Amino acid sequence: MGAVDNGDRRRSGWPRIIVPALVGAAVLLIASAIGYSATTRTGSLSPAPSASAPTCDQPPSRVPVRQGSGTIVFPEVSYAIDHSGDRPRIDLAGSYQGAIEEGKRVAVIVRADPGSHDSSPGRHPGDGRYYYERDLQLDEVAHCWTALSLSPAYTGSEGLLWHIYLVLVPADFTVMSVSARDQVEDGVFKTLEVLADFTVTT
Repeated sequence: MGAVDNGDRRRSGWPRIIVPALVGAAVLLIASAIGYSATTRTGSLSPAPSASAPTCDQPPSRVPVRQGSGTIVFPEVSYAIDHSGDRPRIDLAGSYQGAIEEGKRVAVIVRADPGSHDSSPGRHPGDGRYYYERDLQLDEVAHCWTALSLSPAYTGSEGLLWHIYLVLVPADFTVMSVSARDQVEDGVFKTLEVLADFTVTT
């Protein structure tokens, strides 16, 4: 009877040793799995955008843009036309990507399409010439730009289709290459790098 009792006691002692060990191992496995899952989820998430990230103010009308450069890109261009004065005025704004190299500027050059006609009694066509308007005002931190109160039009010029070019020019461009009437000769324009262009109807 004594031998049986000792065997029973030895057999009954194993569960007291094995069960806690198994429970402890299971707890460790679960904790490891949770930690791995949390690490994986955290690593796969993109950082949330900063609430203070700058945005560009945009006029109400968006316009499609044809890109001319892979170095400096204008993904968004918007415009507004003010008809309150004696001739239309155009406000432009948008965003840009890339960096303007030292000693260069971005100029706005416009051209009235000869295939369009104004609203004057004579229905005059656009003259097809290139005119310098002004340089872009750049915010290099937010990568935004503006060109406000452009006045390529004249009294009665409603209805003309304007080709607007954003062009990389040297710092002395207005002194060396623009006439007293703000005209840019065709030969000069062809030597310039057009970064982007779009059309607006006044």
